[in-house]
Amino acid sequence: MEQELIWLREKYPDEANFASALARYRAGEPLAYLLGEQYFWRYRFTVTPDVLIPRPDTERLVETALSILPPNGRFADLCTGSGAIALSIAADRPDLTADAPDISEAALTVAEKNARDLNVSDQVRFHRADLLTDDPLEGAYDAILSNPPYIPRKDIAQFPSLTYEPQIALDGGEDGLDFYRAILTRFAHHLKDGGCFLFEIGYDQGEQIRALAASHGYACSVTKDYGGNDRVARLTKLSER
Repeated sequence: MEQELIWLREKYPDEANFASALARYRAGEPLAYLLGEQYFWRYRFTVTPDVLIPRPDTERLVETALSILPPNGRFADLCTGSGAIALSIAADRPDLTADAPDISEAALTVAEKNARDLNVSDQVRFHRADLLTDDPLEGAYDAILSNPPYIPRKDIAQFPSLTYEPQIALDGGEDGLDFYRAILTRFAHHLKDGGCFLFEIGYDQGEQIRALAASHGYACSVTKDYGGNDRVARLTKLSER
């Protein structure tokens, strides 16, 4: 708490503004929104209430992607939000290029700013698209990544802190799997031979994702986050294993 107060004081040196920010923080508003930034992987990202706050658990997805993407590879980051995933990978690997769609124009504005700040605008192209109905991808990719909305609709209300974050980025449908189904159905033809899907998943979704993968002809391995929970699913065609 002491460090958070220091950060707030630095952001809001005026006493009245600080008092207002402190009241909002104590009422539950996420610190990242009050500060307008969040550190993720090894970089600082601008965040606003138009995007999810990047979380340390998601760094496992970045770590996995960096370990498997080939030299001069190409990847997609579906539901990119703030761009934290795609931009962290691009900043670490100047040889890579990416496409990063999202349904929210406001989120893409944030992502484009983050790309400029990290000097990777020439590596990552952003597109506005509804991934449940549109296909903004072109050509083939070594990997298709996504940290999509995956919380079951009925469960969102159980997490009061999430009321501050964009619901469109949280709601994964009745069982939380709507976007995984759509991605596997709509984007499989964009994977290169030997390519893979990499998904962030909920802590209790490992078995559901394995079953969904198998129904689409994929093998699925699940990596845990550093808290010991299932977090990253890697899907590869059964014939390619």
